[in-house]
Amino acid sequence: MKPLIKTSFLLFCISLPLVAEWFPKSKSFDEIWNSYDSHQSVISQAYGIQTRDMIQRETLEEEEDFLYYWKTCNHPEIKDLTEILRYISFYDAILTVKQCSEGSKEELTQLEKQTKKKIFDLIVLPKLEILETEITNEELAPLVSELKKEWEKTIYIFSNLYKSHEVLFLGKEREYTLAINRVLYSEMPETRRKTLILRLLQDMKQQNKNTYQLFYYSKQNPWSAANLNEENSESKKFYFSLLAEWSVDPDFNPERSPSLKEFQTCLEEIPNTNQKIRILGFFGFFSDYGRFRTKDQSSFSQANQSRIRFIKQTLFRSHHFQKRLENVLISCKNSVQSIEEL
Repeated sequence: MKPLIKTSFLLFCISLPLVAEWFPKSKSFDEIWNSYDSHQSVISQAYGIQTRDMIQRETLEEEEDFLYYWKTCNHPEIKDLTEILRYISFYDAILTVKQCSEGSKEELTQLEKQTKKKIFDLIVLPKLEILETEITNEELAPLVSELKKEWEKTIYIFSNLYKSHEVLFLGKEREYTLAINRVLYSEMPETRRKTLILRLLQDMKQQNKNTYQLFYYSKQNPWSAANLNEENSESKKFYFSLLAEWSVDPDFNPERSPSLKEFQTCLEEIPNTNQKIRILGFFGFFSDYGRFRTKDQSSFSQANQSRIRFIKQTLFRSHHFQKRLENVLISCKNSVQSIEEL
């Protein structure tokens, strides 16, 4: 068998009011984008414009590759670990079981250690090391401040819409965080540092604009829904199933329960048939934190169930979970308000 091993990070994410307008407007997209950037409401002309699939799903061939190598891997611990890794990075999981099926005893010992470390590294978003008080260069200080604000929008707002073709949990967000830390604290001439900061800032801005543009113009959705009513219905079913599961999950942070209930109440106020609202705008948030579902763990070993509990506790108590939850709630409330205004 020839497995398809690849790593692709094309993340398109967003949150906030999900107002959708399904008929063309005369104003340019830049005007629409500037309006959104100053007043967070997501207006969309998606349906009837494009029909491409939105999600990068594992193909049947890739699933077969994973199962083939998983069965030929004779290291129980590595097999256990890849069951978890596939939820975070499917292609890393394929590569790991392939190495397991081909490696020597000494190589497998090292591979087990590497896989444990990889799982931990991939579930923890690196800390942004920007300390603005330490930026002494007067020319760089305003750029660094702007860079931090754009990073916050990338992590806490745009990640909530969608991640098209995503194969890695918080992949692009992690890349940006690590890149910023390297640029700010590596030894280099200040002119070079300024150039790299400007590049990062422009890249994040363009990425976020592309994210919004995809939501605005494309009807791509994970259920191949043909119309907005169907898409809204499927979105709600997905969110409500996770909200119900989290409300009784002992690993969920109880301090966040009131916000969950508030979001559910808000979501119930949005009718599926409203042609101005696209509920898919919360999908990125729920797909990220809903990947470790209780119903999927019944066949896991005791060791893996303990690992999953640790992972969920880590994610539910993370700062990014808290901030992203705050933003999907703001988005929902603004969307309900926009219905009343419209």
